[in-house]
Amino acid sequence: MSNREEKTNSVVEEELRDLERFWQARPPKLFRSLYNCQLRPLLAPCAFFPLESIVSGAGREYGMLPCFLPFARASDESGTYGFFVTSSHSMESQPILFWEEDEMFMRPAASNFAAFLRGSLLHARFEQEGWPQGESALSEEEEMLGRIGVTLPDTSLHFPRNQRELSSAHIALDPQDAYSLCNLGCFHRSEGADERALDLFSRAVEATPWFGDPYYLVADVYRERGNLTRAVEEWWAVIQSLLPLCTRTWEWELGEDHPEADIYEVAADGLAQFNKLASPEMRKNPLWRLAVYDDPYNPDAREILAENLLAAYDIEGAEREYLNALSLCCREEGRQPERIYNALIALYEQRDRRRLAELAKFDSNLPRALL
Repeated sequence: MSNREEKTNSVVEEELRDLERFWQARPPKLFRSLYNCQLRPLLAPCAFFPLESIVSGAGREYGMLPCFLPFARASDESGTYGFFVTSSHSMESQPILFWEEDEMFMRPAASNFAAFLRGSLLHARFEQEGWPQGESALSEEEEMLGRIGVTLPDTSLHFPRNQRELSSAHIALDPQDAYSLCNLGCFHRSEGADERALDLFSRAVEATPWFGDPYYLVADVYRERGNLTRAVEEWWAVIQSLLPLCTRTWEWELGEDHPEADIYEVAADGLAQFNKLASPEMRKNPLWRLAVYDDPYNPDAREILAENLLAAYDIEGAEREYLNALSLCCREEGRQPERIYNALIALYEQRDRRRLAELAKFDSNLPRALL
């Protein structure tokens, strides 16, 4: 190794230590290896931020979920990719999310960082005009990732020819890829194979219980079958999800007659229409009244609900509602999300969740992108 290479690696390791201090979490081994291999990695779906930029807050936004740790910009500039760190477990197993900036929602991109890199290679092959036909035709991305041990299995040399085959290939590489599971389920449902679709949607629920869309897709199968009691149960699961973790109905192939709206909004409308089929436990929940009878997009109502839940020692529910209130008012001029940030930070500090408290403090000082 040359002196120049040693110096470069030394700088990278120092920047990785700075990153650990900023995130208060140790990035996966492959993440570290990637930056030791290339200072500014560029893969098919995204351009990675330089390490010093991540430490300076690149990709973070006012009102963003504190548990989202951005690391790359989408190639089409539509949003950012990042880790979704919801627990103290190793980041090796933390899912990767895509943040859609204009629409302000997040969707799963991969179940872990290794799967994200393999999916990037698959995506690169799908987008290529001249398909690789052996090692001599490996792309620069494949050569780079191959140096850190990330490769595609030989079977994937039979490249996907369309979006349906691409979703199937993603699932073969990452069985917990909820986004591809839902997409493939919609393909089956359009062909009348509801049981197969339901199986795929249910697998997506199990893989990402925090993502609202799979519950909605399960509910819609039961709605169409006339099993409205089960549909109500699944719509209620959507309502208990964070607003930024629910997308729009047009993200999925649901037919021309399907309403085009927020997943959350259509689920709330379903509960309002068939509220008599809800269990007593659902109707007694204070979230039910807000979502079904009040305005679920009113940040003031969300903030009041958060305070009431906190007083009732429902810490998880209070955090959810503070985050919902923050996401709803962070871009509205005349609103005061600073108050919500302060309450959220206090909640984190009281529960000794220092990493989230520090990231929330950092975000609260960022400029607001007003609508």
